[in-house]
Amino acid sequence: MKKALITGAAGFVGSHLTEYLNKNNIQVTTLIHPKHSIENLKQFTKKISKIEIDLLKKRSLKKIDFKDYNYLFHLAAFSSPAQSFHYPQLTLKNNIFGQINLLEEVARQKSKVKILIVGSADEYGDVEKKYLPVNEDTPLAPTSPYAVSKVAQDMLGYQFFLNNGLNIVRVRPFNHIGPRQSTKFVVPAFASQIAKIETIGKGIIKVGNLNTWRDITDVRDIVKAYLLALDKGRVGDVYNLGSAKAVRIADILTKLISLSSVEVKIVQDRSLFRKVEIQRIYCDYSKFKKDTGWEPTIPLEKTLFDTIEYERDKIKN
Repeated sequence: MKKALITGAAGFVGSHLTEYLNKNNIQVTTLIHPKHSIENLKQFTKKISKIEIDLLKKRSLKKIDFKDYNYLFHLAAFSSPAQSFHYPQLTLKNNIFGQINLLEEVARQKSKVKILIVGSADEYGDVEKKYLPVNEDTPLAPTSPYAVSKVAQDMLGYQFFLNNGLNIVRVRPFNHIGPRQSTKFVVPAFASQIAKIETIGKGIIKVGNLNTWRDITDVRDIVKAYLLALDKGRVGDVYNLGSAKAVRIADILTKLISLSSVEVKIVQDRSLFRKVEIQRIYCDYSKFKKDTGWEPTIPLEKTLFDTIEYERDKIKN
């Protein structure tokens, strides 16, 4: 049986990756910060191993024998672009130095484990129309501390491949959504507000800029891509992951409201607007499709339904 390590396994994407690897008969060991909730993993606790690790404490990584594993999925990160403006130092410290500590220990042990470094579409910033759809050669232009940290993680992955011979594959996923995502992000924030309004019959949703366009994929398609990246992707290379379609945020909200029968009033809140906004972005994932055969398969309507159902269940429970 193959064995995988996942940093940040208790997070939104990490929990879905844990679930997917379990279904594919891959033994999972989760690396989780001692202070982080494991609520997202409670249904898998009998099927996984857990090691408490603070990636910023380099010495603690020595207790892991990386030679014992086939895969290392590095998902641990401060993940909110909006929050990164409030906590820029924390974002950079957590995302950059945590990864350096991890990769230095793998290199010290001379492990051949295959490593996934997760970047972000935010690395590209607010791209010019001439660069759409965005391919991997599009210039990087980060517009937030979070995006800067992701560029650093991306490039550090490349450096450790070049200089230390680590078996690293890098990915730049575009927006992905689904059950278990934090309500700090726009789609679950909408879904959560609608679910709460359903308990009282009618109400107000506060929104930011609805006239932006994003490439949106179901998280369950993304985690399939993560495993394929390490099984079939080229070591040292980088891949965009997404749907290759742009969806307007206003249309997402309309679809979510249509899944409910309550009366919802939409109110714009200027405090939710970003000073620098990415207006429209969508990707070209043809390079990844060519190397791995991957394509997203879950319709947006199912993703939105599952997301709002998850928020309803949270209220019931």
